[in-house]
Amino acid sequence: MIQLKHLTKIYPSKNGDTVALNDIDLTIPDGSIFGIIGLSGAGKSTLVRCVNLLERPTSGSVVIDGEDVTLAKQKRLNLLRKNIGMIFQNFNLLEQRTVAQNVRFPLDIAPVKRKNSTENTVKFRAPKQEREQRVKELLELVELSDKANAYPSQLSGGQKQRVAIARALASGPKYLLCDEATSALDPTTTQSILALLKSINEKLGVTVIVITHEMKVVESICTDVAVISNSRIAETGSVREVFSKPRSEIAKELIIPDLIRTINSEGGKKLRLIFAGEETDAPVISGLALECNVKANILYADTKNIDGKPFGHMVIAVSEEDGQLEKAKQYLSKHNVQFEEEL
Repeated sequence: MIQLKHLTKIYPSKNGDTVALNDIDLTIPDGSIFGIIGLSGAGKSTLVRCVNLLERPTSGSVVIDGEDVTLAKQKRLNLLRKNIGMIFQNFNLLEQRTVAQNVRFPLDIAPVKRKNSTENTVKFRAPKQEREQRVKELLELVELSDKANAYPSQLSGGQKQRVAIARALASGPKYLLCDEATSALDPTTTQSILALLKSINEKLGVTVIVITHEMKVVESICTDVAVISNSRIAETGSVREVFSKPRSEIAKELIIPDLIRTINSEGGKKLRLIFAGEETDAPVISGLALECNVKANILYADTKNIDGKPFGHMVIAVSEEDGQLEKAKQYLSKHNVQFEEEL
């Protein structure tokens, strides 16, 4: 489990300090695919780089599996980092090395075990044959066995990211940090990379932390999400909870399209209906008309798959005349349809 406690990161400058993170408290449970989402400049990338101390916090602590890594000396920190893989937006592959050599690189630079060494926590360099077998297994995992001898310049963007993922997994980490890992990819390739990350989470039990500004990434694979705004955590929860009823303004801005909030309801009161699970298929609009004689104007509707279950929201406009709005609200409550007024 990863715990960030009162984490603050300040970049000093002559023109005034920049607060990148401000008193962050966050817990990332083992086995989850945890999304951290926010607009550009919100502090997402700084946060994830503080997890493995590529950026050292100004104050606060990063506790991983009960150990405060901000207190670790460099030798211990190097060992801890082997348990945290990381992939980046721009892949960061070694251009002069083949795919296999890129994947094997973390294994090749591991320390050599000295005779009579008693250190049990160090991941010493394995024999060459074992390293090659590990690379073979990882390339099979990311479906690039046929590209072992290719160079990065011969690969597509999606293939490069698959190599980067395999390399990040080479030392057998428990955690995988993904910093905008799909931002440079087209939509189809993005979905294939997300599917791969989900498979890695399920097959290997690796906890995946996904930094992104794209809601589609979060809704595709994440189980939990934290929304960050102006260097602070605005809200956290399961993806379904946050998507169903976002509490913070930034979450509403990210989840509820501008179209919903700006569309003209022509005098009616706007209601946002939330469908999560079995009620997604419920004939709500026809029910309002037949049972309550309420005329509802559909302004927006969308359904998607979140964590393997259907989720949708619909915005309708209902007249406040003749008690129609109250009838509609009573009907929705009776049939357990979540809703909120105005947006």
